[in-house]
Amino acid sequence: MNEEHINNLIKKYKAGESSLQEEKLLFDTLDESNPELKSVAAFVQKNSITAPDHLNDKLWNSFEKRNSKSKRLKIGIFSAAASIVLLVTLYINMNHQNKLSNSEKQALLNEAKNMFADVNSAENQHRIIVESDLVVVYSKTK
Repeated sequence: MNEEHINNLIKKYKAGESSLQEEKLLFDTLDESNPELKSVAAFVQKNSITAPDHLNDKLWNSFEKRNSKSKRLKIGIFSAAASIVLLVTLYINMNHQNKLSNSEKQALLNEAKNMFADVNSAENQHRIIVESDLVVVYSKTK
């Protein structure tokens, strides 16, 4: 690798604009001419830690578990709220259907009075003379 390319990588590194691949290439190819970066490179290489195998898979699985728990909780809460709203709506609707208007109540009262008036007038017009298990004899009165 030529000196100009290494100098460009050093400038990018000091400006904080280098990528991880460029930093790795820079630290691997440094010579003794730049002791400041050589010590940084030695520190980075000594303290570099590799990520465990399947780390991304484990992280995604843990995120999905958290998301699925919160989704299940939200679905449960919305289901309960919808059930409560449905029950309240049905209760209110049933109460309004059972209430009669004043005119309907008056009509039912008049109908009931007429039914009893017919029975009373029929009793006044007929008088039972003889009553047995087989025969009932009436007499008509005015």
